[in-house]
Amino acid sequence: MSQFYPKAILAALVSLGTVPAFAEQVSADTGVWSGSLGVVNKYVYRGSEENDKPAVQAGLEYAHNSGVFAGYWGSMLNYDPTDDTQSHGFEHDFYVGYGRELNENWSYKSQITAYVYQGGGSVYNEDRSEKRRTTGVDFIQDISYKDLTASMAVLLSDVNYGNAGDVYLNATYSYALPYDVSLNSSLGVSVFNDSRDDSLLTTTEDVVFTEARLGLSKPIADTGFEIAADYVWGGKDREGEQMDDNVVVGLTYSF
Repeated sequence: MSQFYPKAILAALVSLGTVPAFAEQVSADTGVWSGSLGVVNKYVYRGSEENDKPAVQAGLEYAHNSGVFAGYWGSMLNYDPTDDTQSHGFEHDFYVGYGRELNENWSYKSQITAYVYQGGGSVYNEDRSEKRRTTGVDFIQDISYKDLTASMAVLLSDVNYGNAGDVYLNATYSYALPYDVSLNSSLGVSVFNDSRDDSLLTTTEDVVFTEARLGLSKPIADTGFEIAADYVWGGKDREGEQMDDNVVVGLTYSF
């Protein structure tokens, strides 16, 4: 493991001591601030290993009473999409959206999320005649009934990892167990658009099982910390390649 990872993890853990002071000031009459800081043994997103080493992840969100919200989430990576010589990078997710509770059981949320990677820029084919940006934008629609959420994410632009029009369908369900433990599950399916393929991106699969998750989570008393562990069954990517199964364990502090 490079020195980059332990130094970053240590800095994040030390900073937890300063978070409560900030958390006391996060509420306002017109809205609420919230945030999180955590460490996972690996970062797996839609079945793919974005980081197979320990990763620090953090987020901050402001939710207005009108239903409008905006926020940021980031994670350490073990690659830089524009530089093959790098063994580390960072993913920055910026989002804005609107959501409301319709009644005590039903709610919905719509948002736009931009995925920005360390280094930014573009990737090129061998003769540099074609290029694709690494920054992608999703439109995401969630509909929730009690503890069940159905989600659809549509990629809005061609990027190095996908085509505009790619759709990711996901369902999550959380079930409360005794002793304040939650049983969490999810299932994801990808619908790929092959009409925009080029020398940088090839699609051989139309619809694939992407991932399934089953795990447990539990808050640690009233400290703001939560520990979680998931088993992730990997599906296939757009070229039909089988993705690995993984165990993801994490500790998160929320405020």
